[in-house]
Amino acid sequence: MKNDFNRNFRTNMALRRTPLPVRYFAVFMCVSLCACVPVSEEMLKGMAPSAQAVEAPYKGLEPGYKTYETAHFLIKAYSTETAVSYSVICEADYNRIMNDVGLYSFAPAKPYNIVVYKDLAEFMSKTGQPKWSGGVAYGNAILIYESEGSAAVLAHEMTHLIFNEFMGLANSGGLKWINEGLAVYEETQASWQSKADYSRRLSSLVAPNPIPFSQMINLAPQGEKDAVVERWYAQCGSVVAFMIKEGGTLGFSIFISRIKDGATVDAAAAEAFTVLGRNLSDIEKAWLLYIKS
Repeated sequence: MKNDFNRNFRTNMALRRTPLPVRYFAVFMCVSLCACVPVSEEMLKGMAPSAQAVEAPYKGLEPGYKTYETAHFLIKAYSTETAVSYSVICEADYNRIMNDVGLYSFAPAKPYNIVVYKDLAEFMSKTGQPKWSGGVAYGNAILIYESEGSAAVLAHEMTHLIFNEFMGLANSGGLKWINEGLAVYEETQASWQSKADYSRRLSSLVAPNPIPFSQMINLAPQGEKDAVVERWYAQCGSVVAFMIKEGGTLGFSIFISRIKDGATVDAAAAEAFTVLGRNLSDIEKAWLLYIKS
């Protein structure tokens, strides 16, 4: 994609996500003891299709703010010191994401904008976001405020910007589970607290009751505090972590590249993850063994 950017106004997920520890195991073993349990109709009431793109204008920083530009980012903050410190975090995140997904030849069409508000009060006032939101991605920008959790927010939302631009608007809408799963994974790479919190969610919510992949790939949760939402995010993060760790960064790069080119998820998976199985169903069986081991 050249100049198209995602127009969805995403609120940052205040959840914390973690990938699973890497373990070697036999892929094709009996999986009957760890079968997925479907989400009930009652629980599905909290799930909804992906929202349509919306315009959500926000107010910028007050006059006198500073700007600092790097190879991939244009950071705006109230002090040069703050702008520079966030630029270091952003470039580190960018390089890690590109390495994790193997997008070595991809480059953004133009620098991503990072707007750093001074505090939560200004962030809420200028963006209209709720108190629990740590940040938001809009257009080709990430809007955040100075806080201890901003590193996790940056990694999560930056992943969305990169994924959406690489995939293109026409392709990214139906791949929410990959988009959010990758963002969850990258957030845990950037924040030990996120890693710990998602590890707990994985153990308590996902491992005892996994969502069948047939449901996982079609659900688009809304809200931030519903147990089903937490379970879905934790599972998507775990599945993507599994693909990257066990299938390899090259495999994951091939996977999303083939989907971008029009291949089905099954066809892309068959080509990309030959060691994990022939299709998404095989990968599901392997992942179930992975989280139960």
